[in-house]
Order: sequence, then C-alpha cells, then structure tokens
Amino acid sequence: MPGRPPQLDSLRRLVRRFGGFRWRWSVLHGLALAVLALPGSLLVWFLLDWALKLPPWPLVILFAVAAVGGLAAAIVWGVPPLFRRVKVEREALVIESLDQSAGESPGGGLDNQLIGSLQLGEEVARAAGRPLAYSPEFVSILLDQTAARFENLDPRSLLDLRRTKRLLLPAAAVIATTVLLVIFAGGAIQDRVSRLCDAYEAVLDTLFPVELRVRPGDVAIVRGRPVELAVEAVGARRREIVLHRTDLKGENPAATPLPLKNGAAAFTVDPTVDSFSYEFEYGGRRSKPHRVLVDDLPEINAINFELAPPSYTGQPPRTLTGRLPKVAGLAGTTVLVSFGATTDLHPELCYVQWADGSKQVLSISGRFAHFGFTLSKPDRATIHLTGALGPGFEMAEPVAFDLAVVQDQPPTVKLAIKNRRLTLFEDAAAAFLLNYTAEDDFAVAEVNLEYKIDTVDPLLGRSPREGGVPRRIEPARDLVKGRFADMFKALDPPLEPGDRITITLTAKDNNTETGPGAGRSPPVEIVVVRPDLAGFVEQQFGFGGAALLGGLQKVKRT
Repeated sequence: MPGRPPQLDSLRRLVRRFGGFRWRWSVLHGLALAVLALPGSLLVWFLLDWALKLPPWPLVILFAVAAVGGLAAAIVWGVPPLFRRVKVEREALVIESLDQSAGESPGGGLDNQLIGSLQLGEEVARAAGRPLAYSPEFVSILLDQTAARFENLDPRSLLDLRRTKRLLLPAAAVIATTVLLVIFAGGAIQDRVSRLCDAYEAVLDTLFPVELRVRPGDVAIVRGRPVELAVEAVGARRREIVLHRTDLKGENPAATPLPLKNGAAAFTVDPTVDSFSYEFEYGGRRSKPHRVLVDDLPEINAINFELAPPSYTGQPPRTLTGRLPKVAGLAGTTVLVSFGATTDLHPELCYVQWADGSKQVLSISGRFAHFGFTLSKPDRATIHLTGALGPGFEMAEPVAFDLAVVQDQPPTVKLAIKNRRLTLFEDAAAAFLLNYTAEDDFAVAEVNLEYKIDTVDPLLGRSPREGGVPRRIEPARDLVKGRFADMFKALDPPLEPGDRITITLTAKDNNTETGPGAGRSPPVEIVVVRPDLAGFVEQQFGFGGAALLGGLQKVKRT
C-alpha cells in the first residue's frame, strides 16, 4: 500500500480536535480553581474585615494566608494547563480510557484499537514501500474499521464536564462580585487597603516597638504666647502621626494629623488661650499625656494699707486704699499690707524685698496675699509676685513704695510767769507758786519740777543742793494744767539769803516706743535776799563779789 493511508489523517484530526476541546476545558477548570483560590480567598478576607473589623494581627495573618495560599493554589492549578500541548497519542489513550470507562460505545470498547490504528498507520506511512513485518492491507482494514467506528461516536461526549461547570459558576460569581465592588465600593476597598497597611505597620510596631519622645512635655505658658508641640518617633515606619488635644475638662477634643519627616513632627499653637492636655498617637499607640497650663502674669489690682499706731497714742487703726508712693507713720506703727492679684499666686516664690536686700515671704491664699511690718526706720519695700505656675510667671513690673518714719514730738511746757529772774525774801521763796501748762500731741504722762540750789557767791560756803518734785498724770492727757506751791518749805536746811534757786519744769509723754519724749521749760531763777540787801540784789543779781561782803556781819534785826 504505497503512500500515506487517507484514513490516518482523518483519525488524527479527530483525535486532535478532541485534544483541543479537552485542553480548553482543562484551562477553564484550572482558571476556575485559580479564581476561587486567589480572588476568592481575598474576597472572603475582604468581607470578613468589612463585617467584623478584624484586629491587626488576625487581619494581617488572614491576608497573608489568603494571598500566599491563594497565589500558590492558583499557580498549581491554573498555570500547568496553559503550557500543556496536545499530543495525538496521549489523547488517543484518553479517548480509549474514557470509552472503556463509559462502556456504551457500539460493538464494545475500543480496547487499544484507536492507538493501535494510529501507530500502525504511521509506521506504514513511514515505510514508503519497504517491507513490513505485517501486511499493509491489514492496517488499511484496521483504519477503515476504526474510522467507521468513529462515524457515530463523538469523543467529546465522553468527557465529564460537570465538575468544571460547577466550578465555573462560583468563579464567575467571584469575578462579578469583585467587579461590582470595584465599581460601587471603591471606598471600602481603599479602606481595606489602608487598614491592611495600618495593621501591617501595627504588627511591625509590636515586633519592633517605636519609641515616642515628646517635647516640651508638661509646660506652663503665659497666655497669648506660642508653644510648639513636637515628637520624635524613633524607628517609625509610618508617614503620619496624630496629635490629640483636649481641654482639662476632657471636652472639645481635636485630632490633627501631622506628616512625619525623618521620624519627627511638630505643631505650633499660637496663641495659647486656655490650658489643655495633649498626646501623640502612632499606629494606635499613644504617648504619655502631657499638659500645657496657660495663665496670665500676675498683677496687683487692689491693695490696702492698714496702719495701727503705737498703743500709747490711743489712736485707732486707719486704712489707706490704692497704690501709695510712700507710707508714713510714727515709729512703732504696725503696717499690714494686703492685696489681691489678677491670678493665683505661688505660695513660695512671692516675697517683699527691702532696701538692704533682705527678703520677707508673703502669706498667700489663692490670689490674695498679705504681709506685715513695724515702722522703725526709713526704708523701701518692693513686692515681687510669681503666678501659681511657678518660674516664668513673674510679674512684669514689681510694685514698690517708700517708708517714712514720723518722729513723735516731745511735749511743750509753758510757765505762767512773766519774769524768769526773781528776787524774793525767804518766806516768799519758800512759798513760791508756779503755774504751768504741759501739752503733747498724744498725752502727757508725767510732769517733774527740778530745782538746783546754789549760792550767789562761793564765799558763803554753802554746798549746792538738787531735787525735784515728780507728778504722775493718771490718766495721761493731751493737755495738763497745774501748779507747784510751797515747794521749798520743807527744805532742810531752809532757804537763806544768798541762795540762788534754778527751777526747770520737765514734761514727759507716754511714748513707749522711742521715748518717752521730754519737753523742758526755760529755767526760772530765784535769788533769796534780806530786805537790807535787796538793792544790791536788784542791781547786780548778786552781791558784787567778795570785796563787798568782806566787812559785812550778820546783825539780828529787832
């Protein structure tokens, strides 16, 4: 049988068509499995997170399982069919195996008839007239029988496509759902992507923690000034960090996303108006909360000076209101300075500085303060205030005032006598009467009459004598009027001619602080004479010296 048997090419085309048909369905089967493995797994992950809001670790783990496992399954199931080539001999064996398993072909199973026909026909075609071990006519008859057998048999009908068709339906549903989600739920997809990125970074943050360094931490700021809130995220992998602020009552929260540049971010509050707390959030983890306390610089808005004069004055306390450049009072006056500030004051950093540099701590109660002192010398007081928030809240301009000490004037003494140089006989001098008036701005407590008796000439040989007559004024009065009489009647020895009496009246006030103050009257001089020497006394206010008295003798008068 020369040449190529015509039935051979017909059978080969038949088998090749079957192979192409089976390859297409195997590709569809693999693609269906790949779609269910990869997009299906991802779709299940998407729907789970959409419905349950999975925590970071389950979210990342499930995504990794869905992505890696699905991709591996898709490669295993979907890629090999694409690279499989149709081979006639293999497809012939598949047809025979399918026909044998079906057991419904006319005349019984093929039982290697198809593969044998193809192989023997190829050998005959390659022999090209060379002798063969078998008869070419036999091969031709076999090919005719095989071709006739396939005239009523479609090998494609032997394939069981039910499993593939069952897989194609859910695969098509997965593809349709994915397309619908992309078209109508793009935001949800973007949200899942963002959540996955955040969850992945949260997992990394858990494995490799990020350290948040916040500055300035807890700080106090003068109202109206700016404050910069900064953070350094050591080891940060994210591109953003969130600043959370809220007032100290936990109200009016504000979240401000900040870009991270080289792991750092900053935000300036300008101006600061009210106190607030703040913290930074990175990957769901927050830094330690800190506070920014805002207050004004303290200023004195009301000040009072309560002056209590010394008790000896008998005067009641008096109050002066407002800022005074100078406070004046008697020595010993107690001064209480009280004032109110515009803000609460620091209990330890407020003080009064005196002219010598010494400091006196203030008594503080909230925004009110007071201090006291006693006037003793000229001085200067400077009030320094610091707000309750401490250093940095010192008052802009300290308040200062001067202290002046007013001296208590001593009493004045007036004598009711015109002539302060008198010549009197012994009896008149002994019964001398002296009226006086003593006056003080507060009170006269004591009046003393002091006298000194000497002689007009030392030749009389008399020793000087001194004495006084004290008189206590109870109760002390501002104005005292009185008299001293018969002061020298009880002298021993009594007054004699030639005696000279010097009288001084002293008045003392009741100043118990710097005194008592004493006021003196001008001296009054009295010369005691006999009637026969009165002329000399009147002319010389003395006896004129020892020469004039040398020849005199005492002569008793009859």
